[in-house]
Amino acid sequence: MTDQPPSTEVQILGSSVVPLYVERKMKVFAITESEFASVSTLNAQTTVFSSLGFAILSAALSIWINGIFYTEVPPTAFVAQRFIAPFGVLLAIAFFWLAWRSSNTRETTWTRIKEESASLTKREPSV
Repeated sequence: MTDQPPSTEVQILGSSVVPLYVERKMKVFAITESEFASVSTLNAQTTVFSSLGFAILSAALSIWINGIFYTEVPPTAFVAQRFIAPFGVLLAIAFFWLAWRSSNTRETTWTRIKEESASLTKREPSV
């Protein structure tokens, strides 16, 4: 026998965080590991695609801006202005579309997770 008082079991519905001096209520979503990996991957894809798009777009714009200062356009600069820079803009637009698609898919995933997460404050009747 111990001198401890008998413990009363308290059933806590949902997650709660109770620090030493502060009480805080948080929304916690039940997310599977595959969903978490998917959202993480989509975040990385959005970042990478938008970064690549801006880098390629800035390179294409710099070709055209440098062309303004030529008094006599060399053949390589002419090819860069007429073919490489427009191709770079098209490539940048493709990367921006991929970034938008990744961001849109991520938002759809989060919306689905939020809709599927049931609040535990409401009790459903037992069957």
